[in-house]
Amino acid sequence: MQGKRIIVIGGSSGIGLAAAKRASELGAEVIIAGRSKERLEHAAASLDGEIRTRALDMRSEDDLRTFFAEIGNFDHLVITAGEMKHGLGMVLDLDAASAREQFESRFWGPYLAIRYGAPAIRERGSITLTSGVFGDKAVPGAAVPSAVHGALENLGRVLAAELAPVRVNVVSPGYVDTPMHDGMPPEQKKAWFEQTAATLPVRRIASADDIAGAILFLLENTNTTGITLTVDGGARLV
Repeated sequence: MQGKRIIVIGGSSGIGLAAAKRASELGAEVIIAGRSKERLEHAAASLDGEIRTRALDMRSEDDLRTFFAEIGNFDHLVITAGEMKHGLGMVLDLDAASAREQFESRFWGPYLAIRYGAPAIRERGSITLTSGVFGDKAVPGAAVPSAVHGALENLGRVLAAELAPVRVNVVSPGYVDTPMHDGMPPEQKKAWFEQTAATLPVRRIASADDIAGAILFLLENTNTTGITLTVDGGARLV
């Protein structure tokens, strides 16, 4: 990572911030991008090393086009952005606008980021996407996230061939303790984590740093492309 230039879209919190922290500690120049300028500045202040921030709405094609035109060449693109609050619910009850928003945020955003960012990736560079456990588990009420996760994993496989020699991989986490869950009352969150952890083979909920470790592996291993790396604590087995 020494001297490499890495863009992390979604780097202001959670998995993206943990990945940015690891890369920075290894000597990379890291650019974290996200919608909230305030959250980005707060995140950058928590990191050591060379960190830059850029406000970016990944749902906007114009924003993405401008961002990559201005950023110049770089080595690795990591995309962890996207909200899970949309698209959850039974298909017969779910509002179609909520389902579309999940695709706009979690699929079309990464798709367009790759379209405009890939030409600027240097030799031996890479793209790392994030999907999730719903890509493999049939969970009632999660049909839309499941479709999005599956679409991202298939997109990664095809782009690994299409964009070669740029490497393209996907990290698929399971249940992770990130700020995404902070909207829950603390006692409810604690009880849900304990109940869920007890069902997993590893008997614990992942940290953002657990997933960041998988992302850094994919950035550094130059012989790995076209895979979905599952880091779910065995959630797919139960």
